[in-house]
Amino acid sequence: MALTEKTALADYLPVYNSMEWCVDSTNVSNTNFKYVFRVTIEGVGGYKEYQVVPSDTLDYGIVDVHNYIQTFITPYIGEHDDTLTFNYSIFTLRQYSVTCYEMWDIAGVPTVSQESITTGNLYCFQGSFDYSFWFDWTPADYYTNLANGSSGQWLTDNLDNFVGIGDLGWSYYLTDAPSEVDYLEVKTYDSAGALIDTFNISNALNPALSNSRYVKVGTSPEVLNNTTDTLTLGSLPIVTSSVASYTCQLFDSSVAAVSELINFTIKEPCRYQEYRLHFENKYGAFDSYTFTGRNQKTTSMQRTSYKSSAYPIVTAGIERKHKDKSNVSNWTKRTEKIKLSSDYLTTAENTWLEQLLYSNEIYLEFTDGSGAQNFKSVHKVTGTSWLEKETSIDKLFKLEIEIELGHEAYSQRK
Repeated sequence: MALTEKTALADYLPVYNSMEWCVDSTNVSNTNFKYVFRVTIEGVGGYKEYQVVPSDTLDYGIVDVHNYIQTFITPYIGEHDDTLTFNYSIFTLRQYSVTCYEMWDIAGVPTVSQESITTGNLYCFQGSFDYSFWFDWTPADYYTNLANGSSGQWLTDNLDNFVGIGDLGWSYYLTDAPSEVDYLEVKTYDSAGALIDTFNISNALNPALSNSRYVKVGTSPEVLNNTTDTLTLGSLPIVTSSVASYTCQLFDSSVAAVSELINFTIKEPCRYQEYRLHFENKYGAFDSYTFTGRNQKTTSMQRTSYKSSAYPIVTAGIERKHKDKSNVSNWTKRTEKIKLSSDYLTTAENTWLEQLLYSNEIYLEFTDGSGAQNFKSVHKVTGTSWLEKETSIDKLFKLEIEIELGHEAYSQRK
């Protein structure tokens, strides 16, 4: 066979890291030989073609397709009033395939051969890993399926969450077997740790769709209490005022766990104004954190002005008044910022929240004019560094940041 795969692409890859495919050919000695790679993406017409000359070493053909595919993948937090417990994370994952052909000159004409080799259907998602994590990435460790059982991992580095009764929030999972995620089990506990109730919420998503391989699951009190998905065990509301904590876990129809537990502790409001942020993590999913410390809103202002030197002429001559201006502000831009302070953190929480600092997709949860929990866009977290902390060394520590909201305001012009 002329074409041979040398390095395969993994079944699931983060699209913001290298996605390299390497093949070999026995025809590289032909005149003007090139490898021809064609990338197709589910739901996208046509294909992207790369014509690659053999590498200087061993004459292999190597293509990295991540730059092309990432233009068709976007983060997706969804709508604030989404009432589905299970929902597609639209365009956060894409199915794609790469096919390699050969091309060389036949009678002076570049000709593509009929023989080819293909990757088959693969998947990539809105993830971005540091080099070491990407190098060690084993997607099968994360699959929520019967093979992994209760070891299937949620797409987050934080499994212990603190939430309020009215908070929004979602957890995300990745699976290679969508039909094996049948329902979400929620168990609620009182302050003594005694079980109050158990609830099962059905997964009504179509397992035949690619989007059912990367799914967002409503796991916050506000989303759970307003779900319109079918409860096969228990009834609404799920998280009541008597609940001190609860757990969420995915199950197959055979009543076998297909994910690890994720934990939620109900936290009572503190004396300060709280601010809850939702931010895209390294897996492309959205994590949430509530800042409960001494938070302060500020507004920065940028102005332009001009100097007025015109004489105030009236019939009687020059008329001056105390209210006359010589310096006139004619344009003011206001940018709302908030200084946020966390509660005391563990080492793990502080490390996890580094992802908030470098995230480019952040939303501030707030109560809108209708009284509903909604999202405001956050332009950025100001500052350029994060500091590692260890409880064994640093004892007590907090995270203090400043966020700049995504909309500016302008005063009336003169």
